[in-house]
Amino acid sequence: MISRITLSFARLLRRASEEELNYAEFSGRSRTLLQQFIDDGVLEYKAIGRQRRKVFCPDSGNLALYLHNKFEIPSLERYIEFMEREEVQRSEAVRATSDSKARASTVFSGFFVNVSDPVSSELRGERFEIRPAQGAFCFVVDYETFRIPEDVTVTIVENYENFREVERQRHLFSGRVLFVWRYQNSSALVSWLNRLPNRWLHFGDFDPKGIHIYLSEFKRKIEGDRGKFFVPPGLESLLIQYGQRELYEKQARFLPSIDGFNDHETQSLVDLLKKHRRGLAQEILIGYGG
Repeated sequence: MISRITLSFARLLRRASEEELNYAEFSGRSRTLLQQFIDDGVLEYKAIGRQRRKVFCPDSGNLALYLHNKFEIPSLERYIEFMEREEVQRSEAVRATSDSKARASTVFSGFFVNVSDPVSSELRGERFEIRPAQGAFCFVVDYETFRIPEDVTVTIVENYENFREVERQRHLFSGRVLFVWRYQNSSALVSWLNRLPNRWLHFGDFDPKGIHIYLSEFKRKIEGDRGKFFVPPGLESLLIQYGQRELYEKQARFLPSIDGFNDHETQSLVDLLKKHRRGLAQEILIGYGG
């Protein structure tokens, strides 16, 4: 017996409890699961003509008991809702499937924040001043309630060392800045930025992969035209002096996905990389020009 039902099959079960379904709608693993449910008398099918068959659930109450007893699913509707979520907690898994490990959960869903100058914010409706001690960061878990002033620019920092040493790079940025760093590729940061009107910058490596990350993971997912790839003054000189040809060549496969993008500033950076055929790690900026 298969130990867990798929999301696609769960959706078919929900429909089968209300209407007759074509047998052809069940394919792959859903077809295997369907046969198990038919063998156990939970679902049935009937022939329509010579080639067509209709699948239906004769007793929705029996289906609910079967799901609970055989698959530890107390509620089919809650199970579907749980499986559709991008990020889940173990407590939700227990309520949906009676199993805290039913899906890989995001233990820390959120992102780190750092500042060189204190930033007043709001968290859960209360005032919260971001002022980490030297050598420490803040981790925002309840990002749905996290608010910052609209004149603060959110700067997404890709590499850890740059995030840790923000004070040595603060002179490169104007105005008030909140530095953020993703944790385990969590989608929380994109979700949070879509709730805000603030401008944001992507501070990553100056190479094809760095631009690819900016375009694919942030620019295309964050609504509005508020974001830019951070390009520091004098980048071309740094690229000539410290850039690596090997880095550029290794990442050449990313060029088709970043070249020709409808963004003048990003395209200018791509053209600069192609001109010198070099890539540059963002760590070069730590302490540079400060």
